[in-house]
Amino acid sequence: MKQVINITHQILIIMENIKFEISPYQDELQLLIDGEKAGYMSIKIDGRLLIVYYTKIIEEREGHGYAKMLLDELVRYSEEKDLLVDPECDFVRQQFENHPARYKDIWHA
Repeated sequence: MKQVINITHQILIIMENIKFEISPYQDELQLLIDGEKAGYMSIKIDGRLLIVYYTKIIEEREGHGYAKMLLDELVRYSEEKDLLVDPECDFVRQQFENHPARYKDIWHA
């Protein structure tokens, strides 16, 4: 991801190495930035159902769109694995409710 910061008429481009992983016990979708865990979604996969319990971004990374990036990766993963998503997480549920057309194919209502 490229982040552009305007500093007195100069542009500084910061490259971050962003990676997503499903934890070994399949209980988290993790967001890693430069190899460090920056956030995660607490999940459970039960057959074809992927339950999202909550989303957590570490405090110093909040406010930069990382929760939305996790959601986008969750959607990509769910579509790839043909899973339905049960959004128990407030953030995910709100996104599903605000954009039902985008999530209708994976939303387990």
